[in-house]
Amino acid sequence: MQHAGRICSGSSCSWSRATSISASHRKSVRCVSSAESRAHVRIPEESALPSHAQVVIAGSGMIGNSVAYHLVKRGWSDIVIIDKGRVAKGTSRYGSGILGLFRPSYERRLVQYCIDLYTDLQRQGYDLGLEHCGSVNIATSKDRLISLQRRASSYRPTGVECHLIGSQEMRDLHPFLNTEDILGGVWIPQDACVDAGKVSEVLAHLASEGGAKFVSGCGVRKVLTRNDGTVISNLSSVQHSNKNIKVTGVETEKGLINCDYFVNCAGIWAREIGRMMDPPVKIPICPAEHFFLTFQPVQELSDKKLPNVRDYDSRIYVRQFGSSFLMGVFEKQARPWDVTKHGVDPDWNQIKEEHWLHMEPYIRASLRRFPILKETPYDFLLNTPDAFTPDGRWILGETPEVGNYFVCAGMNGNSLQGAGGVGKAVADWIVKGVPPREMLKFEVQRFTSLHNNSRFLLERSREVVGRHYQLHYPLVSEFKYGRKIRTSPIFSELEARGAVFGERMGWERVLYFNPNHHREDAPSELPPGTFGKPAFFDHIEDEYLVCREGVGLIDMSSFAKFSIKGEEHAVLEYLQNLCSNDVDIPVGGIVPTGMQNEKGGYENDCLLIRREENSFFMVSPTQQQTRILEWMDNHLPEDNSVGIQDVTSMYTVLSVAGPKSRDLMEEMSGSDMGMHPFTYREVNVGYASGVMVLAVTNTGEPGYSLYIPSEFALQIYDNLMKVGRDYGIRNVGHLAMRMLRIEKFIPFWGEELTADTTPNEVNRTFKVKFDKDYFVGKAALLKQKEKGVMKRLVQFHLEDFNKDEDIWPWSGEAIYRNGEFVGFVTSTAYGFTIQKMVALGFVHHPDTFAGKPTPVESSWISDRSAKWSIDIAGKLVPISAHLHPPTMPIISQESARNDYKHKKHQPTVQLLKKIKHRAHSNL
Repeated sequence: MQHAGRICSGSSCSWSRATSISASHRKSVRCVSSAESRAHVRIPEESALPSHAQVVIAGSGMIGNSVAYHLVKRGWSDIVIIDKGRVAKGTSRYGSGILGLFRPSYERRLVQYCIDLYTDLQRQGYDLGLEHCGSVNIATSKDRLISLQRRASSYRPTGVECHLIGSQEMRDLHPFLNTEDILGGVWIPQDACVDAGKVSEVLAHLASEGGAKFVSGCGVRKVLTRNDGTVISNLSSVQHSNKNIKVTGVETEKGLINCDYFVNCAGIWAREIGRMMDPPVKIPICPAEHFFLTFQPVQELSDKKLPNVRDYDSRIYVRQFGSSFLMGVFEKQARPWDVTKHGVDPDWNQIKEEHWLHMEPYIRASLRRFPILKETPYDFLLNTPDAFTPDGRWILGETPEVGNYFVCAGMNGNSLQGAGGVGKAVADWIVKGVPPREMLKFEVQRFTSLHNNSRFLLERSREVVGRHYQLHYPLVSEFKYGRKIRTSPIFSELEARGAVFGERMGWERVLYFNPNHHREDAPSELPPGTFGKPAFFDHIEDEYLVCREGVGLIDMSSFAKFSIKGEEHAVLEYLQNLCSNDVDIPVGGIVPTGMQNEKGGYENDCLLIRREENSFFMVSPTQQQTRILEWMDNHLPEDNSVGIQDVTSMYTVLSVAGPKSRDLMEEMSGSDMGMHPFTYREVNVGYASGVMVLAVTNTGEPGYSLYIPSEFALQIYDNLMKVGRDYGIRNVGHLAMRMLRIEKFIPFWGEELTADTTPNEVNRTFKVKFDKDYFVGKAALLKQKEKGVMKRLVQFHLEDFNKDEDIWPWSGEAIYRNGEFVGFVTSTAYGFTIQKMVALGFVHHPDTFAGKPTPVESSWISDRSAKWSIDIAGKLVPISAHLHPPTMPIISQESARNDYKHKKHQPTVQLLKKIKHRAHSNL
């Protein structure tokens, strides 16, 4: 019996052992030919490598060709594209060819650009095989249908044409579809298909016509850099800024080429090329095998045009492929692909029996979904290893280690889907020197060195492929592989006390505690997901209430922490320029501040603690560890008078929150802990000296944040829990903190605070000192204040909502005012004090969406006659809009709980009298 197929190119292999896949399906298997049905375009190749180029691009696949094309469109012509193989012949020419618009706006606008670009090129006469065939996304479970309904309700107001349909409508659209087990689905008419190979060749052809030169058989050996200077501080550490280390050239198999910019578009090889330099750059690519199966021609398809079908629950998609079908998978557990086997294992590129066995359940799923395929022989099985990333999102932008070194990689199984859009984004980034909008989720700076670890990437690659079709439930959709790597010193103790962990930036962070856990039990795990009230709702309520009425202990060690030192006046001037708040505070003071970009958007949201006249300590969101260090490095003074050191791992952070926190801390320290808010001092806690105690918490409740040298962390934690018994102390997770913050209208980094939002828009101008002579972004903020803000962050309370029975809002829901779409929800929580569901979201005036920018006035939001609502999975739920947080009493030992009067413009709150219950098993 003959079996054929290949990984990336053209030979076949055979074996005799049969599998349970029907032999009749394999009787005529062949290999894909790169020469079949390609548009005839000319791509001249250079016989010799030029000595210099303004830009060198490594990788002449679809992504590299797209970057080159868009640079040419912007007037840059001194471009050389090198490739170890042949031009436009990489793995990206293979693929599903599907372009899908049913996705969040920050991805969709890039995909929409692709469709528009390919449509325009086809109009110009280039045969790209583009067809607007549409797609049907099906649901075979109740929760999958809810997910599709939620997404459709979110995407539709921004212009995505999508329709909820039933089984009969699906059969009308695709008569070969078995709909017996289908509960419903979504029809997206504007989805398209295109020939990936033709797109790659046409983009290369057009780049060549614009002056770009292509050199094949030219692998990278080393990327060369120049160090223009190092910043040496009195921290006894050397900080390398990418403004000091820049690309100068590339050593290749054909010689040396000097350049000003280098763009790594090498796909599965991007990480390896990133290591070919000093210093190496982190490009966390986890290659995984990616499979396609085509079938032989089906006579019934000869005159039909059928939509693509995504069967998420079976983890397959099927599209019409000429007069046949193509099936692809995003399997639950993928097969990692080891790049080191390339050229070493003689059978590295052959389809083997193990590949068929791996694919068998998915092939069977396709036969069930399309019964016509049961009698249709297979044509070929193709395995095209692709570059996946640890979080399943593209990797774009300038690297933090080396200036003018850009990355455009990690297309996660469909290079075509983003090729035009990401190529344009990176080209714009290079030309303008700043990232385009809505790039935060894709920036290469979101990773640390952990994410580039080969063992971590091997483990994560098994899982990240399948997450593309996984049902993502709120709060519980955590990775299972590549975990328990980055932990605080008290991790094991927290786990023994019932902690249930999530992961952020590689850190294990407690989501909540299971009060029914015993030490001898196996570690507590997340329960099955839901789109309604979480199964652990009561646990979060208890943790919330203990922070409001007693004392809660939260491990906040994952926060990014930095020490900033130097010459006294230089340090202050440096930070005053970067910070929008006034940081000229006394020693021992703390100031919350943003750091803005030139457009006024947030580059950072942080706390600055002044430890000495010439020394500050900075605390930033967990995700900012790499990103903000690069940004601040690039603004360091040239005279080496200021230095920055990342000290994240040197300190364990315990937040002690609640009205009984002062009594507890005084007993622990043996000193008076009466501190003014936003001050700090160093105290002895137990046997530990030099503990930084900040009179501020991230919950909005009274309390302290303890920054503990990590070697003392376990001892202090144990003592806090022992002494704290008398005060009703409980361990608390990050979900309770999230509920506390959102109820108090405190925005989150990455959700409300981004490079595209400003303090004017998020009601944070009280943290901006406009009377300072200068800070980055001041001019933009003043101009925006003068002209008026075009979007505004608002807090919403759901007024007719049953938390126990209704589907909850989880972010992304469309917001309506008097029936007109005005914005989206960004984050949500249940407000245990006001006893309502709370949402934060940005709103725009409807005229702005209609092309007439109109400021959002406070009166427009607070107009009592206005009817507000949000769309939750197709159901409009009435809401009330608020520009201020609800007045919530600060419960303390010094104030009576009933001495509370609310302001007229704010919602009334009911003070909760006591904690429901306390489980002592987690003490």
